[in-house]
Amino acid sequence: MGNCSGKTLPADQITWQGLFGGQPICVISTVRLSLGNLAHSNVNSGARIGAHSWNLPGGHYIDLAVESRPDLSDEDLMSIGRLSAAVDDRQFRVRRRAEHLADGRQVITAVGKKDGFDQTK
Repeated sequence: MGNCSGKTLPADQITWQGLFGGQPICVISTVRLSLGNLAHSNVNSGARIGAHSWNLPGGHYIDLAVESRPDLSDEDLMSIGRLSAAVDDRQFRVRRRAEHLADGRQVITAVGKKDGFDQTK
């Protein structure tokens, strides 16, 4: 499968390797700003990872980059996103690792909305 590391520092991301539906996968979660990135680099790494002890200007979300061979289906990607959203109330976007950030699918977690994703950009 290759190396799951990227350019982001280890303090900025959490990497998980395991099996999903019997297939080896690697999931890299990274806190991303909704707008811009300057404030992100000016906040200490411990604050960037914390779930509820901070507030970044413009909001933030968790980017889940999934690597697998062969690629997972959109339904499997969304299942991973929903599993992650079940334990954290922040917004999530899930994508294949080779896809651009803008191609990530938003995991719908708000009360009263159907599970699924919004492919609008």
